[in-house]
Amino acid sequence: MVTASRGQRPGDGEDTAVAQSGASKSGQNQVKGGKSSASGRQSVAAARRSSPGNNRTQLIIGGIAIVVIIAIVVFGVVLNRQQTATQAEGYGASTQSVATASADGVVTVTKPGSTPKATIDVYEDALCPACAELERQFGQQINQELDNGNLTVNYHMVDFLNPSSHSGDYSSRAAGALLCVAQDSGSQPGVYMAMHSALFAPENQPAENGSTDLSNQQLADLAKAAGASDQAQTCISTGANTQGATTAAATFMTNLGTITGGRAGTPTVVQNGAPVTLNSDWLTKLVG
Repeated sequence: MVTASRGQRPGDGEDTAVAQSGASKSGQNQVKGGKSSASGRQSVAAARRSSPGNNRTQLIIGGIAIVVIIAIVVFGVVLNRQQTATQAEGYGASTQSVATASADGVVTVTKPGSTPKATIDVYEDALCPACAELERQFGQQINQELDNGNLTVNYHMVDFLNPSSHSGDYSSRAAGALLCVAQDSGSQPGVYMAMHSALFAPENQPAENGSTDLSNQQLADLAKAAGASDQAQTCISTGANTQGATTAAATFMTNLGTITGGRAGTPTVVQNGAPVTLNSDWLTKLVG
């Protein structure tokens, strides 16, 4: 005779075991179902990522972006070259212009007997890097228009960059040297413009706040190479016109301040009393 445990009817243990077994199977089924659902979502996401159409769209967008960037860069390079290109490149030095110096230090350069289409006033400092850039980009075109009789240039050399020169007075001495050439060799065609160009040539122009600049004798040597007379060279080597150039420069700076509304700087090109915007075709438009 089987004695049942206290508190448990015959058959209850069997039913309980069956219920627990069922619950266990149900739990197992639920876990399997959850894994299946998560796996399905991951598969859909992976399918989307690896979809040939989606990848193709991304490649097209990326390719378009690269093409646009390249186009912008190329456009910028071309535009910069156009804006900084040397005008009348290959023309070289002036061969027909002559120079005269007025009592107030202005040097006028023109072709004898010509009727210019335009007259400009140019304000420069011999130590000014931007003036050297003006010479590089437009110097040959100015020479060409002078020789063609289309242009007259009045040069006003200033000296506000003296404190930035090694000697403390280079701008004044260089301006004085140009006055010497204009006074003593200005009637020789092309000589003044050759000296002017030499002062701004990269191999000759001193650096701002540099450790050296040109002596009076070195300036005289530049004048000699430009074709200036012995008299002009002596004028330069002795500094005969340095004080006169300094006095003239003070007046030029005052005038330039008035023209520019107090924003005097170099280079400044003036026509009919107003500053000229120095874009790539400013001179072409003036003499056109």
